[in-house]
Amino acid sequence: MSGQGEGINDRPPRRESGDRDCPPPPASPPEGAQTSEREATPGGPEGPGPVDPGSRPEPPEKPDWETRYRYLLADFDNYRKRAQRELGQAVERAKGELLLRTIDLHEGIEKVLETLPSDSGALREGLELILRNFSEFLRSESVEPVARRGEPFHPGFHEAVGQIPATPEAPAGTVAVIVQQGYRGPSGLLRPAKVLVAEAPTAPENPPAEATG
Repeated sequence: MSGQGEGINDRPPRRESGDRDCPPPPASPPEGAQTSEREATPGGPEGPGPVDPGSRPEPPEKPDWETRYRYLLADFDNYRKRAQRELGQAVERAKGELLLRTIDLHEGIEKVLETLPSDSGALREGLELILRNFSEFLRSESVEPVARRGEPFHPGFHEAVGQIPATPEAPAGTVAVIVQQGYRGPSGLLRPAKVLVAEAPTAPENPPAEATG
């Protein structure tokens, strides 16, 4: 009997059906040990936790295409107006230069006719015909002289090159002699007139009285 009893006692105790094999609890890490990267991540192993809305970067602003289009349209309109103005000024300058050359030819023919003998015949007639054509062309372009003898001196149209004593036909302060005629056109003065200005005669100084004895 003692042998049987010893055999029975040597058997391992039978576990109940409810007892399951459970892994032993993990050992707590020692103090000062570093945790893994996954465990150190905020929110645990499932990933980062909720992000603060204030910490999110703001999306870039969309360009205001309508405002840009308006600025571009205004710049182009300014450019168009400036180009038209500069083109008009260039045309006026070129026209003024052409008129000045025509005036020089007109005056040259006038001087030739003044020195040409009266018996020149066909030559004089031909020069007079050319002169009339030039004169008609200048009138059609609204070109007119700016100096007349006896009219007041105007510094905007006249250039004084000297002075002479005044006369009844040319009082003081008026144009006495036209040295070179000036002209103006629709766009303004083409060439100032060179004139001699009449001046009032200066009163003679009284001689010093002689001392009486």
